[in-house]
Amino acid sequence: MNTKNRILYFLVFICIPNLISSQINKNDLGSWGMFFNQTRIHNKWSLHSEIQFRSYEIKPNTEQLLIRGGINYHYNKSVIFTGGYGWITNYKDDADGDFLKPPTVNENRIWQQMQLKNNIGRVFLEHRYRIEQRWINQSNSTNYKNRIRYLLRLSIPINKKEIKKNTIFVGLHDEVFIHLNSTPFDRNRLYGALGYQFNLITNIQIGYLFQSVGSVSKQYLQLSLNYNPDLRKKNE
Repeated sequence: MNTKNRILYFLVFICIPNLISSQINKNDLGSWGMFFNQTRIHNKWSLHSEIQFRSYEIKPNTEQLLIRGGINYHYNKSVIFTGGYGWITNYKDDADGDFLKPPTVNENRIWQQMQLKNNIGRVFLEHRYRIEQRWINQSNSTNYKNRIRYLLRLSIPINKKEIKKNTIFVGLHDEVFIHLNSTPFDRNRLYGALGYQFNLITNIQIGYLFQSVGSVSKQYLQLSLNYNPDLRKKNE
C-alpha cells in the first residue's frame, strides 16, 4: 500500500468516530473502553480474559465495570468451546463523573459458549452461542436469572485479501439477548467498527454500538484492544 493510501485510511480511521458523535445528542452517547485477551497455551487450550469500562457519557461517568475470564477448548480450527466466570458492577448515572461512587448492583456470572468460525470469500464469519447463569445482588437481595445470547460477527479486510499484519478491516456484528422467563427479550446490540491489525496477535478497533433495552435505546462509542499471544512450544 502506497503512502497516499496509508494517509487516507488513517484519516478515515480517526475521523469516523467524530462524524458519528456530531450526529448524536450528547445525552444519548456513552463510551466503552475494552481489552480482550486470548492466550494460547496448547493446541487444544487457551485462556480468555477481558476488562470493560462502560461510561454513561464520552467523559468518564461510570455505568458498568465488567471483568470476565474463561478457559477455551479448541475442538478444531472452526469450533471453540468456553466456560468462565464474570464479575460485574453497575453504577448510577452521576453528572459529576465520580470514579469513586459505590456500585448499586453487583453480579456474579457463570457462562458457557460455543463459537463457530468460517470464511466466505474474504469475509470472516463467527457465530457465538452463549448461556449465562446470573446472581444479581441489589439492596441486599439476590435474584437469579438465566440468559442466552446469540451473536453474528463479520470481519472484512479492506487493503488485503485476509486479516493479517498491517490490515485495515471493518467489523460488524449483531447480538440478541434472551431471558428464559415470561418476558424473554432482554436487549439487542448492533455494532460497526473500523480496525487495524498491527501484527498476528494485536489489533485495535474504533466503533459505534446501538443498544436497545426494551423500549429504551442508547448509543456508545467504543475503543477496543485485542491482544492474543501464542505461548505454545514449536513442537506441540
